[in-house]
Amino acid sequence: MDNDKNSGALNGADRARFEEGLVETRYTEQGEPWYVIRDGLNVEEYAVLAKSVLETEKDIAHDFKGKVISESGDSEAFFDYKSGWFLEGLAGGEIE
Repeated sequence: MDNDKNSGALNGADRARFEEGLVETRYTEQGEPWYVIRDGLNVEEYAVLAKSVLETEKDIAHDFKGKVISESGDSEAFFDYKSGWFLEGLAGGEIE
């Protein structure tokens, strides 16, 4: 996986790989996404990709623990999503 070091953006190849392996996006009762991927793929690797996708999109303004699970439910991995919204405001001088 190769993230752009300057912007934190997920590169196009990794994004495409994530989309290829994704079977379904589901949501918790709190509206937080978790991901179902094809069997045979590495759930740990896809957890890193999922976190990178979310951090690139910046659509969620709160921190949460996300999950990636195989289609059969045999394996799962977790990741900690940190929105960074508050910190971005500080860095940009928007919050004093």
